[in-house]
Amino acid sequence: QLLAKSGVTTKLLSFATAYAHEERQFLLSNMGTGVAHQLKPPSLLNSHLSLLNALLSSPLVSSDRVALAADAYQLLKVYCGTFERLLLSYPSNNDLTTKFIEALYLTYTSLSNELGGSNELGNALLPVDETLLTLENNVLRIACRLSAFPFPSRILPPLPLELINVEKIHTSQMRNITINLGNESTWWDNIPDSAKNSMPLPTPPTGSFDLQRFSSDQNGTGFIPWTERKYQYAISSAKCLETSTLFLIKRVHFVTQRDVSTFCIDAVAIAKGVCRCSDASRAIEDRLNVLSRPETDITKMLDFSHVDKSRWDYPLSHALKLEREYLLQLGSCLGQCAEKLVCLAIQDARRMAAIRSQSPSGIPKSEWAYFVGAMAPALDHTEMENKGVGCAFDDERSEGSIHMARALRQELEKMKAL
Repeated sequence: QLLAKSGVTTKLLSFATAYAHEERQFLLSNMGTGVAHQLKPPSLLNSHLSLLNALLSSPLVSSDRVALAADAYQLLKVYCGTFERLLLSYPSNNDLTTKFIEALYLTYTSLSNELGGSNELGNALLPVDETLLTLENNVLRIACRLSAFPFPSRILPPLPLELINVEKIHTSQMRNITINLGNESTWWDNIPDSAKNSMPLPTPPTGSFDLQRFSSDQNGTGFIPWTERKYQYAISSAKCLETSTLFLIKRVHFVTQRDVSTFCIDAVAIAKGVCRCSDASRAIEDRLNVLSRPETDITKMLDFSHVDKSRWDYPLSHALKLEREYLLQLGSCLGQCAEKLVCLAIQDARRMAAIRSQSPSGIPKSEWAYFVGAMAPALDHTEMENKGVGCAFDDERSEGSIHMARALRQELEKMKAL
């Protein structure tokens, strides 16, 4: 509490303002040279965000927390351009990116508790300027990118056909916009070569078609080498996705107060994320069950996984132990992401339903149809209403994801009746 009142945020804001000024001067003097993408974030930003997040997470009295969050809000707006470049270069500085989004989430959480109250600082996020809108849309954009590709596209299972058709129809109705629904470039294409040359490990399971995929790749024609560093990138991106989704859930609260009469998420993008994360978490749970069998033949398991054993200089059992540790982290995090994406869909659906109850003709039926057309196939595909998410590891969490999926189904049924 003493640190929060010591004026530390004033110092952080002063540094941010000075850096932003220097950044603008640099970009203006180098306009047209293409150096903007090479501009690195300030070296102190990581530690500044760590301090800010620690303060926002600390047990402060309400007035101090809101004052701190209001300062944090101004600070994060100053770094808006830096945040944009972090997303463009993702997964470079992936930990810093997650830390920035966490700061946004903690700021919104602190201010949401005072929204509409007597403390005017609590209403700081209600007026929307271009910078704030850019920050929010950037988080939504990175969440969609990460949820659609928790793994490289070549090892992902197919999405439900109904979902793909909804996306195609929606895209065809958008003028002057072309979207490639094929094997587009993903953030995985940006990982450094060092990630491809680290310790080889079995490729993680990503969905129900893994057995078919592995059996069809006996000659290695479609095989993508997997490594320890790639596991680390996958886990880091899953954590970033989870933090982004938490922020987007909290953002719905402010969008409600802003009286926005459109969905604040893209239903197809969220539905894709639910399918990808649920498929992977369940497939990983199956793999972990196999790894836990004492009679497992280690050599056969590694042959089945197409791992490059020629690069090993350690016992084969060590690889399986390491794989299990990474799968536990990754599967658990992806399961939580699937659950939180469903929660995000519920929150936005209920917000829109409340708006419609006040103005029945204010929302086009096409918006309801798009939302239902995307989310219903995702629930059908994942069977989350009966099975929950994978890697839940306890009955309470498994039941929670089941109840959440059923709640979303109820909202979809209400929409169909409109």
